[in-house]
Amino acid sequence: MSKFKAGDLALVIKANHEENLGKVVELLRSSNESQIDCGRHARTANPERLQCWVVRHESILVANTLGFQRVVTDAALPESWLMPLRGDFQPEQQKAKEVEA
Repeated sequence: MSKFKAGDLALVIKANHEENLGKVVELLRSSNESQIDCGRHARTANPERLQCWVVRHESILVANTLGFQRVVTDAALPESWLMPLRGDFQPEQQKAKEVEA
């Protein structure tokens, strides 16, 4: 059973690009497919079929198979690279939004 669910927030605790460390991302959907569809015609190779999450953030740095880097809003990250932010661990900004609703 996963400690995550779609819509949760998570902290990136491991990354191929240092710029992504510490970012708070929204979890969109889980996948262990060998090719993960991240939307907008972007796919992420997952040959080991790791449990991954398609996540959203205003700027995630990724690299393609040729090594070219680009910034995207949706990307696939292994679940083990994420730490859940829920309950007492939610950022104060998110808690404030929930109180207003």
